Amino acid sequence: MRGKMLLVVGLATGYVLGSRAGRQRYEQIKSASSSVWNLAPVQQVAGAVKEFAGQRVDTVQVKAGNATKKAVRSLLHLDDTPSKSTSSAAKTSKKSTSTSTSGSGKTSTVTMKPAQPAPATTDDE
Repeated sequence: MRGKMLLVVGLATGYVLGSRAGRQRYEQIKSASSSVWNLAPVQQVAGAVKEFAGQRVDTVQVKAGNATKKAVRSLLHLDDTPSKSTSSAAKTSKKSTSTSTSGSGKTSTVTMKPAQPAPATTDDE
């Protein structure tokens, strides 16, 4: 919360000081920053950062995809852990059953309850 407050104060201060400086000062700052951006050392570093990010984008996509799949499976209760109360899961009209075979030849069946939607609330009160 403190960081958000500092951001708002910084933006407000920048706006006030920038509006007082006027268009001429804005153009001066813009041309100075443009000349710094176009310097050879800055462009070399920018190119190196872009290349590094391009090499890592595939890894980031895979990791993000795996994390998303894991989160969705967790939210939908589709993880491979057996349910503690199989009797209550068997009573539901909609159920999901998963059968797997272990290396020893034993077959196990896991029944999971579907996720329940959150109750609707109104703001009339």
